[in-house]
Amino acid sequence: MEALHEKIEILRKVLITTGMIYGFTAPRTLHKSQELDNLLNLLGHEKRTK
Repeated sequence: MEALHEKIEILRKVLITTGMIYGFTAPRTLHKSQELDNLLNLLGHEKRTK
């Protein structure tokens, strides 16, 4: 689960940087946001099943 937390933090930073460079509604920013959502959903699922 620690690796998942690390991936989430890295992707969160990438998302913010991407948003600042390309805009928060740019397709590549939205794609990163969806990736982060998927990881957060996975984390939630992991916590619920423990």
